[in-house]
Amino acid sequence: MEDNSDTLRTGGNGDTAPEHEAPCEPRQAAEELTATAYAVLGILFVNGEMLSAGEIKQRTAFALRFFYSAPAVSHIRRELRRLLALGLVQDSEVSLGGSRRAQVFRITPSGEEALRLWVVEGDDVAVTVKDPVLLRVFLGRGAPPPRLLALVDARLRQVDEDIRDVVWGHRRAAEMGLIPHEDRRHTMAVSQYTLRALYFEQGNLRQLRDTLAGFDDEAFQRDTRWPREELPFRPSDFTRDPGHQ
Repeated sequence: MEDNSDTLRTGGNGDTAPEHEAPCEPRQAAEELTATAYAVLGILFVNGEMLSAGEIKQRTAFALRFFYSAPAVSHIRRELRRLLALGLVQDSEVSLGGSRRAQVFRITPSGEEALRLWVVEGDDVAVTVKDPVLLRVFLGRGAPPPRLLALVDARLRQVDEDIRDVVWGHRRAAEMGLIPHEDRRHTMAVSQYTLRALYFEQGNLRQLRDTLAGFDDEAFQRDTRWPREELPFRPSDFTRDPGHQ
Protein backbone atom coordinates (compact mmCIF):
# COMPACT_ATOMS: atom_id res chain seq x y z
CA MET A 1 0.00 0.00 0.00
CA GLU A 2 1.28 3.49 -0.85
CA ASP A 3 2.59 5.40 2.17
CA ASN A 4 1.24 8.94 1.96
CA SER A 5 2.60 10.04 5.32
CA ASP A 6 4.59 13.26 5.33
CA THR A 7 6.06 12.70 8.79
CA LEU A 8 9.81 13.15 8.72
CA ARG A 9 11.69 9.89 9.15
CA THR A 10 14.63 10.07 11.53
CA GLY A 11 17.25 7.64 12.72
CA GLY A 12 17.36 6.22 16.18
CA ASN A 13 19.40 9.17 17.41
CA GLY A 14 16.95 11.68 15.99
CA ASP A 15 19.22 12.67 13.13
CA THR A 16 17.65 13.42 9.79
CA ALA A 17 18.87 12.14 6.46
CA PRO A 18 22.62 12.27 5.80
CA GLU A 19 24.23 15.40 4.41
CA HIS A 20 23.62 15.96 0.73
CA GLU A 21 26.26 16.00 -1.92
CA ALA A 22 27.69 19.31 -3.08
CA PRO A 23 25.42 21.04 -5.60
CA CYS A 24 26.31 20.43 -9.22
CA GLU A 25 26.05 22.88 -12.10
CA PRO A 26 22.47 23.40 -13.35
CA ARG A 27 23.44 22.33 -16.88
CA GLN A 28 25.00 19.13 -15.58
CA ALA A 29 21.92 18.48 -13.44
CA ALA A 30 19.67 19.05 -16.44
CA GLU A 31 21.33 16.10 -18.16
CA GLU A 32 20.66 13.75 -15.23
CA LEU A 33 16.99 14.37 -14.50
CA THR A 34 13.82 12.75 -15.77
CA ALA A 35 10.72 14.60 -16.94
CA THR A 36 9.05 13.60 -13.65
CA ALA A 37 11.85 15.28 -11.71
CA TYR A 38 11.21 18.47 -13.66
CA ALA A 39 7.50 18.15 -12.93
CA VAL A 40 8.35 18.05 -9.21
CA LEU A 41 10.65 21.06 -9.58
CA GLY A 42 7.93 22.87 -11.52
CA ILE A 43 5.30 22.31 -8.85
CA LEU A 44 7.66 23.80 -6.27
CA PHE A 45 8.45 26.68 -8.62
CA VAL A 46 4.98 27.71 -9.78
CA ASN A 47 3.78 29.29 -6.54
CA GLY A 48 7.12 29.50 -4.72
CA GLU A 49 5.83 27.17 -2.01
CA MET A 50 7.44 24.83 0.51
CA LEU A 51 5.67 21.52 0.06
CA SER A 52 5.86 18.00 1.45
CA ALA A 53 5.96 14.98 -0.84
CA GLY A 54 2.26 14.37 -0.19
CA GLU A 55 1.38 17.97 -1.01
CA ILE A 56 3.38 17.76 -4.23
CA LYS A 57 1.35 14.67 -5.06
CA GLN A 58 -1.88 16.58 -4.47
CA ARG A 59 -0.74 19.41 -6.74
CA THR A 60 0.34 17.09 -9.54
CA ALA A 61 -2.86 15.06 -9.31
CA PHE A 62 -4.92 18.20 -9.96
CA ALA A 63 -2.66 20.40 -12.08
CA LEU A 64 -0.88 17.92 -14.34
CA ARG A 65 -3.23 14.99 -14.78
CA PHE A 66 -4.82 16.30 -17.97
CA PHE A 67 -1.56 16.39 -19.92
CA TYR A 68 1.03 14.47 -17.87
CA SER A 69 0.77 11.43 -15.65
CA ALA A 70 0.70 12.22 -11.93
CA PRO A 71 3.52 10.26 -10.22
CA ALA A 72 3.01 8.21 -7.07
CA VAL A 73 4.22 9.59 -3.74
CA SER A 74 6.98 6.97 -3.65
CA HIS A 75 8.20 8.18 -7.07
CA ILE A 76 8.07 11.80 -5.92
CA ARG A 77 10.15 10.92 -2.86
CA ARG A 78 12.78 9.23 -5.03
CA GLU A 79 12.99 12.29 -7.26
CA LEU A 80 13.21 14.60 -4.23
CA ARG A 81 16.17 12.61 -2.85
CA ARG A 82 17.92 13.01 -6.20
CA LEU A 83 17.08 16.72 -6.37
CA LEU A 84 18.40 17.19 -2.83
CA ALA A 85 21.66 15.45 -3.71
CA LEU A 86 22.06 17.72 -6.73
CA GLY A 87 21.33 20.85 -4.70
CA LEU A 88 18.27 21.72 -6.77
CA VAL A 89 15.92 21.70 -3.77
CA GLN A 90 16.38 22.31 -0.05
CA ASP A 91 14.48 20.67 2.76
CA SER A 92 13.42 21.79 6.22
CA GLU A 93 11.07 20.69 8.98
CA VAL A 94 7.68 22.11 9.90
CA SER A 95 5.51 21.26 12.86
CA LEU A 96 2.30 19.31 12.32
CA GLY A 97 1.22 19.80 15.92
CA GLY A 98 2.37 17.96 19.00
CA SER A 99 5.49 15.91 18.38
CA ARG A 100 4.77 15.33 14.71
CA ARG A 101 6.91 17.08 12.16
CA ALA A 102 7.07 16.96 8.38
CA GLN A 103 9.78 17.39 5.80
CA VAL A 104 9.05 20.11 3.27
CA PHE A 105 10.97 21.15 0.18
CA ARG A 106 11.58 24.33 -1.76
CA ILE A 107 13.34 24.94 -5.04
CA THR A 108 16.79 26.56 -4.96
CA PRO A 109 18.18 29.14 -7.41
CA SER A 110 20.16 26.29 -9.02
CA GLY A 111 16.91 24.35 -9.35
CA GLU A 112 15.22 27.30 -11.03
CA GLU A 113 18.10 27.60 -13.48
CA ALA A 114 18.07 23.86 -14.24
CA LEU A 115 14.31 24.06 -14.83
CA ARG A 116 14.75 27.04 -17.14
CA LEU A 117 17.46 25.23 -19.13
CA TRP A 118 15.24 22.19 -19.56
CA VAL A 119 12.29 24.29 -20.76
CA VAL A 120 14.48 26.22 -23.21
CA GLU A 121 16.89 23.54 -24.38
CA GLY A 122 15.07 20.24 -23.78
CA ASP A 123 14.82 17.87 -26.71
CA ASP A 124 11.63 18.00 -28.76
CA VAL A 125 9.75 14.72 -28.58
CA ALA A 126 6.81 13.35 -30.53
CA VAL A 127 3.53 13.24 -28.63
CA THR A 128 1.87 9.85 -28.45
CA VAL A 129 -1.79 9.81 -27.42
CA LYS A 130 -3.00 6.55 -25.92
CA ASP A 131 -6.78 6.33 -25.73
CA PRO A 132 -8.05 2.84 -24.83
CA VAL A 133 -11.66 3.83 -25.55
CA LEU A 134 -10.87 4.76 -29.15
CA LEU A 135 -8.73 1.64 -29.52
CA ARG A 136 -11.61 -0.58 -28.40
CA VAL A 137 -14.05 1.19 -30.73
CA PHE A 138 -11.50 0.89 -33.56
CA LEU A 139 -11.44 -2.87 -32.95
CA GLY A 140 -15.16 -3.07 -32.24
CA ARG A 141 -16.35 -5.00 -35.29
CA GLY A 142 -18.42 -7.87 -33.97
CA ALA A 143 -18.77 -6.40 -30.48
CA PRO A 144 -22.31 -5.85 -29.17
CA PRO A 145 -23.30 -2.27 -30.12
CA PRO A 146 -24.69 -1.52 -26.64
CA ARG A 147 -21.28 -2.35 -25.14
CA LEU A 148 -19.47 0.09 -27.40
CA LEU A 149 -22.02 2.79 -26.61
CA ALA A 150 -21.52 2.10 -22.90
CA LEU A 151 -17.76 2.61 -23.32
CA VAL A 152 -18.29 5.99 -24.97
CA ASP A 153 -20.91 6.98 -22.37
CA ALA A 154 -18.49 6.19 -19.53
CA ARG A 155 -15.79 8.34 -21.11
CA LEU A 156 -18.32 11.13 -21.66
CA ARG A 157 -19.19 11.08 -17.97
CA GLN A 158 -15.49 11.31 -17.10
CA VAL A 159 -14.97 14.25 -19.46
CA ASP A 160 -17.99 16.01 -17.98
CA GLU A 161 -16.49 15.55 -14.50
CA ASP A 162 -13.07 16.75 -15.68
CA ILE A 163 -14.64 19.91 -17.10
CA ARG A 164 -16.30 20.59 -13.75
CA ASP A 165 -12.95 20.06 -12.00
CA VAL A 166 -11.08 22.50 -14.24
CA VAL A 167 -13.80 25.14 -13.96
CA TRP A 168 -13.74 24.71 -10.18
CA GLY A 169 -9.96 25.10 -10.22
CA HIS A 170 -10.24 28.37 -12.15
CA ARG A 171 -12.77 29.74 -9.69
CA ARG A 172 -10.69 28.63 -6.71
CA ALA A 173 -7.56 30.25 -8.17
CA ALA A 174 -9.48 33.50 -8.63
CA GLU A 175 -10.79 33.21 -5.08
CA MET A 176 -7.22 32.87 -3.77
CA GLY A 177 -6.02 35.87 -5.77
CA LEU A 178 -3.89 33.78 -8.14
CA ILE A 179 -5.81 35.08 -11.17
CA PRO A 180 -4.77 37.43 -12.64
CA HIS A 181 -1.15 37.09 -11.56
CA GLU A 182 1.85 37.62 -13.82
CA ASP A 183 3.73 34.62 -12.43
CA ARG A 184 0.82 32.28 -13.26
CA ARG A 185 0.13 33.37 -16.82
CA HIS A 186 1.77 30.30 -18.34
CA THR A 187 0.06 27.81 -16.06
CA MET A 188 -3.29 29.47 -16.69
CA ALA A 189 -2.67 29.41 -20.45
CA VAL A 190 -2.20 25.62 -20.27
CA SER A 191 -5.23 25.26 -17.99
CA GLN A 192 -7.39 27.18 -20.45
CA TYR A 193 -6.02 25.00 -23.26
CA THR A 194 -6.98 21.95 -21.21
CA LEU A 195 -10.52 23.23 -20.78
CA ARG A 196 -10.89 23.86 -24.51
CA ALA A 197 -9.50 20.40 -25.27
CA LEU A 198 -12.00 18.82 -22.90
CA TYR A 199 -14.90 20.66 -24.55
CA PHE A 200 -13.64 19.54 -27.97
CA GLU A 201 -13.38 15.95 -26.76
CA GLN A 202 -16.86 16.17 -25.31
CA GLY A 203 -18.25 17.19 -28.69
CA ASN A 204 -16.19 14.60 -30.56
CA LEU A 205 -17.34 11.83 -28.24
CA ARG A 206 -20.98 12.79 -28.71
CA GLN A 207 -20.54 12.71 -32.48
CA LEU A 208 -18.75 9.35 -32.22
CA ARG A 209 -21.63 8.02 -30.14
CA ASP A 210 -24.18 9.20 -32.69
CA THR A 211 -22.16 7.53 -35.46
CA LEU A 212 -22.03 4.23 -33.58
CA ALA A 213 -25.74 4.39 -32.77
CA GLY A 214 -26.39 5.02 -36.46
CA PHE A 215 -25.01 1.59 -37.31
CA ASP A 216 -28.17 0.03 -35.83
CA ASP A 217 -30.63 0.13 -38.74
CA GLU A 218 -33.32 -1.73 -36.80
CA ALA A 219 -33.25 0.83 -34.00
CA PHE A 220 -33.64 3.59 -36.60
CA GLN A 221 -36.71 1.87 -38.00
CA ARG A 222 -38.20 1.85 -34.49
CA ASP A 223 -37.47 5.54 -34.02
CA THR A 224 -40.88 7.24 -34.25
CA ARG A 225 -39.99 10.79 -33.26
CA TRP A 226 -41.08 11.88 -36.77
CA PRO A 227 -43.96 10.27 -38.71
CA ARG A 228 -42.85 8.27 -41.73
CA GLU A 229 -45.46 9.70 -44.05
CA GLU A 230 -44.94 9.93 -47.76
CA LEU A 231 -43.14 13.07 -48.80
CA PRO A 232 -43.41 14.36 -52.35
CA PHE A 233 -40.18 14.42 -54.27
CA ARG A 234 -40.31 16.54 -57.42
CA PRO A 235 -36.93 16.91 -59.06
CA SER A 236 -36.60 20.02 -61.13
CA ASP A 237 -36.80 19.48 -64.88
CA PHE A 238 -35.45 22.84 -65.97
CA THR A 239 -32.70 22.79 -68.55
CA ARG A 240 -29.50 24.55 -67.56
CA ASP A 241 -28.27 27.05 -70.12
CA PRO A 242 -25.27 25.34 -71.78
CA GLY A 243 -23.44 28.64 -71.80
CA HIS A 244 -23.88 29.08 -68.03
CA GLN A 245 -21.00 27.76 -65.94
